[in-house]
Amino acid sequence: MDFSENMIETAKILPNGNHPGINWICGPVEEVLLSPPYALITAGQSLHWMDWEVVFPRLKESLTRNGYLAIVGQKNSPMPWDGDRFKKIIPTYSTNQDFVPYNLVEELESRNLFQLRRGRRALSLCRSSKVSTIRSSHSTP
Repeated sequence: MDFSENMIETAKILPNGNHPGINWICGPVEEVLLSPPYALITAGQSLHWMDWEVVFPRLKESLTRNGYLAIVGQKNSPMPWDGDRFKKIIPTYSTNQDFVPYNLVEELESRNLFQLRRGRRALSLCRSSKVSTIRSSHSTP
């Protein structure tokens, strides 16, 4: 499920992107027509853009009894802009003056919207190049 038709079309041409077991849905997750049940729903870097109070109950209702919502993230190597100098200019130039960094999973758990199955963390299987990491960090509006 993705809001962007271009992102879905790009995903379809990736290895196994056209697998018959993948159901691509275009539109805002808060509104799209779902065809449950699903044994696995994956979510990634764009969760912070969604209305959690709408999305998570919808996804929970769409899962099979033993189904999972997998939140897929990435851990990047430190970047030059992660340093103290950059952190000092953000409050001056950011349009979001009230932003407070948070841990997504911990925040969702605190709101009773998600429960992490302890011991179910996945290992990184590959490393991104710096270019692809930069591109991916700019892939959401």
